[in-house]
Amino acid sequence: MGITGRAAFVRLAVLAALWGSSFLWAAIALRGLPPGVLTVVRLAIGSALLLAVCRIRSIRLPNEPRVWVHLAVVAAIGNVIPLLLFAYAVRSIDSHVGGMLNATTPLWTLAIGVCCGGVGKIRGRYLGGLLAGLLGTLLVVGAWPPGERLPAVPTMLGLIAAASYGASYVYIDRYMARVDRPPIALAAGQLVAGTALALIALPVTGPHSLDGVRLGPDVIVATIALGAFCTGLATVLNIRQVAEVGPAASVVLYLLPIVAAVLGWLVLGEKITPITMVGTAIVLVGVALTRAPRPSASERTEIPSNTGSVDRGESSRW
Repeated sequence: MGITGRAAFVRLAVLAALWGSSFLWAAIALRGLPPGVLTVVRLAIGSALLLAVCRIRSIRLPNEPRVWVHLAVVAAIGNVIPLLLFAYAVRSIDSHVGGMLNATTPLWTLAIGVCCGGVGKIRGRYLGGLLAGLLGTLLVVGAWPPGERLPAVPTMLGLIAAASYGASYVYIDRYMARVDRPPIALAAGQLVAGTALALIALPVTGPHSLDGVRLGPDVIVATIALGAFCTGLATVLNIRQVAEVGPAASVVLYLLPIVAAVLGWLVLGEKITPITMVGTAIVLVGVALTRAPRPSASERTEIPSNTGSVDRGESSRW
């Protein structure tokens, strides 16, 4: 199923703008909020929006303890950990680099799926996609060729965050795909669980005092944009997009680095080097190779649905 129709294309453009801009908004919000506090507030705002949508539509949240255990796990590895790590990373690397690192998520998803035994047979193009993604990442981070390199720790934090997103896809596909609940109810429950976990972790991840908090107009606007639009509204739009166009909805992942790069250049004055552009392009080619062509019906016994986790976007984007 492909993306056809004006509404689907409009949602695609809006989702690309929302998710691609999240690194810009994070860079601005971090001027006045520590990463731990920003993570809590972002998830809380997104939770409030989704809970309001559920209430308006009379959709109930899950009430089974087993489901909430799974939601808590997904929230931890698909929301709290990656959002927190990316928040720390973006303080030391350009926002467009954060967007590019996030674009490696489908590659991590496939690699983790292989390691967990969720993939029976790997074609040459899938392996080629993984290798291309690795090469592109090395180019962007400056590991090769020799030149000005990105700071090691923030870059590793970004890659670990992308890997955490990938792990959440595999977990969702294995344990949550058959939960008989409306997707928006599961998404709301995930963000609620994520907010609670981020609050519990705040004594460790947050500041020891409020001296570092600076709530200027730019910080407030950026934080609201992250929570209400990049987290809450984007989740609702993606649910609708996946329901209408199926796996083709994940094409938005290819656009995130482009949007992040353009916004970082226009708003923050970030420099985009030719080697960064080449590396990002190679990563996107690698992602495309790991996704196409999709297996036929007779081949799906060889490549289980775990590889389809890539098709769902970020774990908070059910």
